[in-house]
Amino acid sequence: MIFYLIYVSSAVKQMPEEDLLLLLRQSQAKNCDLDISGMLLYKGGNFMQMLEGDEKTVRELYATIKNDERHKNVLTIITGNLKERNFIGWSMGFQNMDKVADLQTYDNYIKDNLTLYPFKGDAEQAYEFISHFNASNR
Repeated sequence: MIFYLIYVSSAVKQMPEEDLLLLLRQSQAKNCDLDISGMLLYKGGNFMQMLEGDEKTVRELYATIKNDERHKNVLTIITGNLKERNFIGWSMGFQNMDKVADLQTYDNYIKDNLTLYPFKGDAEQAYEFISHFNASNR
């Protein structure tokens, strides 16, 4: 079984594209070493991330992430187990949602500046939403 965890947080300041790409490269290198896969979304100063891998390793990485000074208000949305990874071969995928104009099923979230926090009330929709990025990139 593969353990997964989805969380949201807010950046302490808006992140320009070059800072986001640096964060992505750092995450990819670390996750590759830890055998963790996942997806990172950024929108208007907010993050949503899914991590998948060994439960102990994911939880330890998440503890480190929660202490990262680049963001605040870290909120766990959902955890669970999967038969297989959603993001096989991806140490960390990335999508800057500020550059996404249309995502049909989730248009209401895009139009409302996707604060990501509304997903707390519907954890399954958070899972479907972030997993969508794997399906759309196959």
